[in-house]
Amino acid sequence: MKSRSSSLIASCLLAATALSLGACETSRYQAVKDDPTPNLDTLYQRPQDVDNALVVMWDENWRMFTQDLGRAFYVDRPSRLTREPVPQP
Repeated sequence: MKSRSSSLIASCLLAATALSLGACETSRYQAVKDDPTPNLDTLYQRPQDVDNALVVMWDENWRMFTQDLGRAFYVDRPSRLTREPVPQP
């Protein structure tokens, strides 16, 4: 009789474990089904990669803008009005 009750308890524990794992698997499945790539913002970039690309873009644009201003105000080359000779490149 003791082996029968222990096998009944074991089967109950096994059934309870299977049910709890099944419920967990269902919620995991639903989470993956809702968003299969949770760590990607674009087709291949993580949020950190997107942020890094934006920082690089702003930095390059600012440096190009500064260089354009230098050309617009003619401060990107020495003045031709100096008394000293200007070296030619």
